Amino acid sequence: MIYNIHHLHCGTFCPICAPLFGQQGWQAKLVCHCLLLETDQGLVLVDTGLGVEDYLHPKQRLGTLLTHTARIQHDLSQTALKQIQQLGYQASDVQHILVSHLDFDHAGGIADFPNATVHIFASEYKAVCNLKSLKNRMRYKPKQFQQHTHWDFLEPTRGEAWFNFNRVQGLTIFKDEILLIPLPGHSAGHCGIAIRQAQGWLFFCGDAYYAQAQLDPKQCFPALHTVEYLFAENNLMRLKTLANIQHLAQTAPQVEIICAHDPIALAQYQIPKA
Repeated sequence: MIYNIHHLHCGTFCPICAPLFGQQGWQAKLVCHCLLLETDQGLVLVDTGLGVEDYLHPKQRLGTLLTHTARIQHDLSQTALKQIQQLGYQASDVQHILVSHLDFDHAGGIADFPNATVHIFASEYKAVCNLKSLKNRMRYKPKQFQQHTHWDFLEPTRGEAWFNFNRVQGLTIFKDEILLIPLPGHSAGHCGIAIRQAQGWLFFCGDAYYAQAQLDPKQCFPALHTVEYLFAENNLMRLKTLANIQHLAQTAPQVEIICAHDPIALAQYQIPKA
């Protein structure tokens, strides 16, 4: 049973040329939007953002080029670990981690929770073993998680339907309250995570899109589309995934859809409730 959902701010990037990320102005602001679920099976993290070691030793963990081009803002208080401790919990209370994919800005915090089981599509983990391309060397930083010992690899070829998505898998221990949904294109095994709420669902889409305005198919972001094309493992699949998400947004009002990097959407969820 899911008792509560917290929206965490687990990293900030301020790269130059905001239009490349669907924003206006010279400098963009991107966040790492993660979720913390309080459940009867312990704490569950959805994505982990940047971890403690990423801030303490950024060049060794992420590399000089990435550190400078992403313009990562140094703030240890933004790590999932520090925020979980602020809520009165310990690292050992995190029993499960679901990651949309293993890009450095989503998997950095895995090392801060050594007792947690990481649930991920097997195809995503296998991609980390192939770092021959520059794209993969930039996106994956195995030092962040190579020492982790608890993994649950799922096969994205199995599963059932959920709205207009197929091969959806529920985690048995959560009685299908948490679903892993294939969202191929951005990376080899990219997935979304759907969480049942009292009224409908919360659908975390990772990097399937970057700005909430993209949920409207009439909106056009040429510069952002170029960046997404360059980042994509398979751009045709990415476009199909985005179209499916847009269709869901237009036809299923009971589903709240969020992505990993939109600062405006994160801020809305972090407004204190009256």
